[in-house]
Amino acid sequence: MDLALLSQPALLFIAGTVALCESLAFIGILIPGVALLFALALAAGEQGMSLPPLLLAAFVGAVTGDGLSYLLGRHADTWLRQHWPFNAHPHWHARGERFFRRYGPLSIVLGRFIGPIRPVMPFVAGTFEMPARRYFTFNVLSALGWAPAYVLPGFLIGRSADELLGHWQALFYPALGLVLLLLVATTLHQHLQPGQPLARWGARTLGLKPERLAALLLLASASAGLTGLALIQSLGLAQPWNQHLQQLLLQAAAGARPFWVLVTSMGDGRSLLAAALLLALGLQGIRRSGDGWRLLCLLMLTLALNASLKWLLQIERPDSAPVLADPSFPSGHSSGSFAFFAMLAVLLATGHPVRLRRIYYLLALLPVLTIGLSRILVGAHWPLDVLAAWCEGMMAAAALRLWLLRPERGRQPLDGRDTGLICLAVALLLAALTAWRYGADLARYAVS
Repeated sequence: MDLALLSQPALLFIAGTVALCESLAFIGILIPGVALLFALALAAGEQGMSLPPLLLAAFVGAVTGDGLSYLLGRHADTWLRQHWPFNAHPHWHARGERFFRRYGPLSIVLGRFIGPIRPVMPFVAGTFEMPARRYFTFNVLSALGWAPAYVLPGFLIGRSADELLGHWQALFYPALGLVLLLLVATTLHQHLQPGQPLARWGARTLGLKPERLAALLLLASASAGLTGLALIQSLGLAQPWNQHLQQLLLQAAAGARPFWVLVTSMGDGRSLLAAALLLALGLQGIRRSGDGWRLLCLLMLTLALNASLKWLLQIERPDSAPVLADPSFPSGHSSGSFAFFAMLAVLLATGHPVRLRRIYYLLALLPVLTIGLSRILVGAHWPLDVLAAWCEGMMAAAALRLWLLRPERGRQPLDGRDTGLICLAVALLLAALTAWRYGADLARYAVS
């Protein structure tokens, strides 16, 4: 969602709601409220909104959230401690109690500015039956300082966005949205680890293990993202943004076009299919494993879905595009490269600790992002084509993750030696095919 498109009443309502959730008992621990408030305040400043209503919305939300937390602690402490997430994390309450005993009423003010205990202190004050008049006095006073501290930085940056960013504002909000999505995804991933709140809820309510629940959420989110972007592109709602951003990027990369053609050559679907076939044969020979064939199958399905959407939607390519036969939406190079490299990371990471899995996923982002960006910089696609293609690739990665979570006799995590051999073989093959196609691609994308 582009925050710059929100109306001012919508921004105020969402800011107040986020401030409320950020202050609500224990819920504030589960959401990146500070980052969301910064983004909303930045959008408000960029739109030229008056500051007092935004501060008032954040203030009211914070006071209301803390007030509800206090009332819950005073009247529902015993019942809540027996239910999720309170029963799953008794240390949250114990930490708040220690802080309250040490600082007394001052803990209401201090706690609002200390992340780990911010949503806990009002609840603890209620359990200690702190007098309501005294509590709400400290609650209001602390919120008077909290609202400006959390709203003003983003608001002031938004006000000066024209001077700081100039024409690059078209890129800033999508980049900010991606950062927020990564923060939300990281927070969600943390709470889906075994023993964490969402993991317990999934096991108890849905009967799903944390890994399977995470993969299903990723698959559902990517599918919804692809559907939404297809609708937006078909209706032409983002076309001014598409044109403006593409023109800016083309101007910025005008002198580096041969390099971006080289990058885009690496995402050719035929090269990726050849690399996937080599991977499948290698795993079959090294481990007697069929996982590589599953990756190849999903890559083929991703490319088929991409071709089907192009045929169905018939979105025209940019005016700057070279003469290419197929329609524009979504980007085939971007979807294929995302699917291949993300699935390779999933394959290598499965069975390993969380920290190592994150390293594999982060490494996969490098070719994915650069190949996607190259499709815009060679003039072949609109930015929205690339975003939709990434959703396609994410769907393939989530599907492979679900497939690998099925019990299979004899499956073992790939060790360092096997991983090194696989990555080296795939890299050498892709490098050779890219070099072989590079000359033809230079002519294809009209690079002299």
